[in-house]
Amino acid sequence: MTWEDAAKRFRSHQSSTHGLSPVTGPSISPAPVNRRLSFAQESRDVDMDTSPTQQHAQPALSEPRIRTPLPSGPRPDNKHVSLPPFPGFDSFRADLQGSADRILASPFRSRYANVSVLLVRWQDDDDPGVQSAINELAKTLHEIYHYTVHIKSIPSSTEGSRSPWLWLSQVVTDFVAEHNQRDCLRIFYYSGYSYLDADRQSVLASSKHADPATAIRWSGIQQLFENSRSDALLLMDCAYYPTHSATRRFGMLELIAASAGEDHVELLGRSAFTRALTEQLRTRAAQPFREPFSVAELHSKLTSLYPGMVQERNPGKQAIASFPTPLSMQLSGTKTLPSILLAPLRHDAPSASTNGLQISMTFRLTDDPFNMDSWAEWLRTMPGGIAEVRVEGPYRDTFR
Repeated sequence: MTWEDAAKRFRSHQSSTHGLSPVTGPSISPAPVNRRLSFAQESRDVDMDTSPTQQHAQPALSEPRIRTPLPSGPRPDNKHVSLPPFPGFDSFRADLQGSADRILASPFRSRYANVSVLLVRWQDDDDPGVQSAINELAKTLHEIYHYTVHIKSIPSSTEGSRSPWLWLSQVVTDFVAEHNQRDCLRIFYYSGYSYLDADRQSVLASSKHADPATAIRWSGIQQLFENSRSDALLLMDCAYYPTHSATRRFGMLELIAASAGEDHVELLGRSAFTRALTEQLRTRAAQPFREPFSVAELHSKLTSLYPGMVQERNPGKQAIASFPTPLSMQLSGTKTLPSILLAPLRHDAPSASTNGLQISMTFRLTDDPFNMDSWAEWLRTMPGGIAEVRVEGPYRDTFR
């Protein structure tokens, strides 16, 4: 309140106390000197109104206002508040950063650091067309896709106390055990014959009339791939009979066979599946947009090619009642895993571009955030258009 308001209220208070009227009471005016001291001494007898309105009354426009200056320094940035080191996080961050850098190093965005291929055929298979088709497939996978390729021949007899089944089991076991990691891919290719035995089990054989003692029961071989940690692709240039129950704990297992349990050789000829497979792989690698080839798309391409391949091989037939169909199967340990991608590997990482937009994503982690396999699996499925990934943290929770 102003001095005049205080004087009036004081005069009114004195009048009521001493029985004086407001007109005849003593006149009080502020002293010209030491105004603050006089008001402080006389205010002891003033009945002050302590209502909120009076306490916060604004000063008159003519009076000078006291302003509190705003802070002139930079405001604290509470976006990232570093936490004390977490045990094991440094190695987790380094591994995850390395996985991201390796994925982005390839122009084809390959999900795998290592791809090994095992091509097997029967030792006594003297069909020159079969050998030529296998060699072309091996050349494509090695020279264009830069995969590690091995060609082996299955013994057709039980000489040396090593049956074909025992031989193939050992070879596949060693093949799966090498680099048995989630960022590795294993491709197994078989060329030969297959049929159902007396127990309705699928077996591999060198011919339809081969000795049953030399046949290889396929279910035991496939289980080796089912139990591996690496993704696995099975390419079977034969009829496939899915008779056994399959399970998969880690990663993805996919299969493409020449036909779904029917005789395709009569209409397509031997190795037609292998030649078509090789041609599709070469065509995709030569395309300028550099997109990886998913196994699901590869199967779709082969399916669309089969009718034309049959017509070309059988020009004299006016009408063909049925066509063989390539078989595709997927077996995954996690329902969110996509199809296997086939893309050329590149070991020389290009320099990171300094241009382009940048976005940041913050994740709130649970009590077990350091599952490297899960995080690396997620990075392998990142969308296109990403040039660089930086793994940082951990930081204090900033979600609101």
